[in-house]
Amino acid sequence: MSTSEQSKQFPDFSRLFLWNMAQQSGTHPGFHMPGHAGARYFSNAYADRLIRIDTTELTSSDDLHRPAGPALSAMRESSRLYGSGETLFVTTGSTIGIHVMLASVITPDTFLLLPRTVHMSVVHVLSLLGCRYAFIPFPEEQDRGGYLFPQLTNEVLMHALRLYPQATDILLVSPDYYGQCADLSVLARTAHDNGCRILVDEAHGSHFAFARNICPEDAMTSGADMCVQSLHKTLPALTMASQLHISKEAIRLGRISVPRVWEMLRLFETSSPSFLIAASSEYALAWMEDFGRQAIEKRMDEIRSFVKRIGPVLCDQKIMCSELPRRDPLRLVLESDPGSFYMPDLTKTLEQKGIFIEFADLKRMVLIISPWQEQSDFDALFEAVRESRGLIGSRNRKQQDMIFETDNLLGRVTTAIPEKALPLRTAVFGGEATAKADIKDAEGKICASMIVPYPPGIPLLWPGERISREHVAVLKGLQDLEFAVHGLDNGKIDIFHG
Repeated sequence: MSTSEQSKQFPDFSRLFLWNMAQQSGTHPGFHMPGHAGARYFSNAYADRLIRIDTTELTSSDDLHRPAGPALSAMRESSRLYGSGETLFVTTGSTIGIHVMLASVITPDTFLLLPRTVHMSVVHVLSLLGCRYAFIPFPEEQDRGGYLFPQLTNEVLMHALRLYPQATDILLVSPDYYGQCADLSVLARTAHDNGCRILVDEAHGSHFAFARNICPEDAMTSGADMCVQSLHKTLPALTMASQLHISKEAIRLGRISVPRVWEMLRLFETSSPSFLIAASSEYALAWMEDFGRQAIEKRMDEIRSFVKRIGPVLCDQKIMCSELPRRDPLRLVLESDPGSFYMPDLTKTLEQKGIFIEFADLKRMVLIISPWQEQSDFDALFEAVRESRGLIGSRNRKQQDMIFETDNLLGRVTTAIPEKALPLRTAVFGGEATAKADIKDAEGKICASMIVPYPPGIPLLWPGERISREHVAVLKGLQDLEFAVHGLDNGKIDIFHG
């Protein structure tokens, strides 16, 4: 059999599983990551050319961990676009990017300040590194502006620095899961004035640099020392396409060691980083440079039109969109009174109609708008929400009260700082005996695993923290409302003996 004949042989695709998922790119109006919007504008030529880039480190290619040729040129182009001193492509996602960023600065002398509203990947890397850290305390009654939790302010950061003058590094998330952005320029000045580096999880903000004066300032422009971005969340790049930026100033002043960052990338990332994903990153950046600003402006016009139309359908409840200060213009948050819509119910109904969103919490529905979105997507979403009013059974008064109470409690508990009964590293790797306890009996026990209401995926409890009465109350409320919580198993929670 000739080579050409062999190349035409294929397995029976109908017997494959992943190749036949009901949820396939390009088959539905999606308001979620990845940012290529269902690959709808990827041509056959793009796909054919991209798959041929799936190679290894050859003399004719390059090495993504020691770039010297095409990979180095592509990374330097990203540095030019974002104004960084050095850019590294990360092809295993921003989880690894965050691990690399923190490992690059953490030493035995490090003292890290961070909010409770960080990604679970931070828990993972701090348990590995054994770093000293403290949580930034938020006022209990701070106005959340309709969101589940507030964004970090300069006043809150300054208070934390007075409490912990030994701090050397500050980690924050901007934009957050709801599109709220911190005033990074002010926070960076405060951090540097107090001798601290500022590190930013900017996973959801890789598009900011392509629409300056429309989007909030990105981390590099604002004076951050390092930031991690997920290109695939809002740009036309494949999943796991990420990058890590180091600022020119951080390099010049010796705040960040570039060789150490590269060494940490080689330590945490696979030894076979993906040229295919890196190439999709380069393509996405080039597309955004040529067309990104125009696309974002057009999407913003469509968002404004959609907001005006959907407001009455949602009984004129609060809609968080780009008109508000320091917000991601491509993140749309719709809120509704549980008496009209319970957002998890609405999300399920939309999925039955073939429309998928990023996530819904108890009161809010969060949509990621891709630069490649189309007006027809907004039209389909509007009609689906409008039609859903008659399909979703209304919640009774008791259930509505439970939703309000659980949401308010979850917002407070998310930013509250529990008692740390065991060091994180000991709790994760110490080999202590564990047991399972019913939620109702867990008050005062020491949590043995990460407890994460999902979405949005922010840990409510870290391993080694003591479970409070409020933790029990909010977890029981989420359970009663059938809201997913990672770390719970049939209403039971992992605890340490004793």
